[in-house]
Amino acid sequence: MVGLIAYGWWPIAYGLRTSDERGARGAGPGAGLQRELTELRDQVARLTSDNARLLKLLNLTPAQGSAPGPAQTGIFDGPPAMVDAASLPAAKVAFFAAMFTARTDVYVVRWENARTGRSGWLPAVRGGWRGGADPGSRHYLPLTGEVLAAHLSGEIDLGLYPLLEGDRCWWLAADFDGPAAMLDALAYLKAARAVGAPVALEVSRSGVGAHAWLFFAGPGAGSDSASGGYGVAP
Repeated sequence: MVGLIAYGWWPIAYGLRTSDERGARGAGPGAGLQRELTELRDQVARLTSDNARLLKLLNLTPAQGSAPGPAQTGIFDGPPAMVDAASLPAAKVAFFAAMFTARTDVYVVRWENARTGRSGWLPAVRGGWRGGADPGSRHYLPLTGEVLAAHLSGEIDLGLYPLLEGDRCWWLAADFDGPAAMLDALAYLKAARAVGAPVALEVSRSGVGAHAWLFFAGPGAGSDSASGGYGVAP
């Protein structure tokens, strides 16, 4: 099942080992590096096997299964351009803001009640959200570089409103749920590549769903963007 969602972005968790951790894994630096090299080779072998299995399962040609070409990566040619691990934090935040252009007068944060286990999303307001408060008295917090940095560093989980003034948007998110979520998402990715559309894929927070992000070279009408997003679906 696929649905086009109005807002929301969830980070992909990842971890990096420090040099101290790598050195502690063996009797000495040399042994630790050798162990890590062996593990990396095993990981590459597993990923290569998984890729081959998915290519066969989805009936993808080698060209369809290859990394995006210049037609897809061209959206990074303009400011703020590409970033890497050596880029300054401000450049990384600017890159994220440019990719996920959204309303700056409001944003959404995820909440979770540790006692009940309930969770959800609410607009960020000054003083925190209080049930029963007069809607007219709520002061919605603006989306700033500091907020984006807090999201990227894992301090908060951020949701965005992509629909801008004039019914325009720069990107679209397709949400896949259900037992066949990942297969449906991969089929969506295949269809998008067939028409040259730049789509990025990630696993959802639950680990059983997926999100496909479709980025536009310029702002398009919201209705046209939604139609295009559904049109990509095989």
